[in-house]
Amino acid sequence: MICIFCKQEVDEPCQSTIEMQRRASEHIEQCDRALKNLKV
Repeated sequence: MICIFCKQEVDEPCQSTIEMQRRASEHIEQCDRALKNLKV
């Protein structure tokens, strides 16, 4: 299984450090939420 957010990182690499930091913080929240949703 590939996280859709991780896949986005591979398909569309970040263009800058600021974008990378912003995307990473969102990514962590989204992955965390997705994992919590799996553990019903």
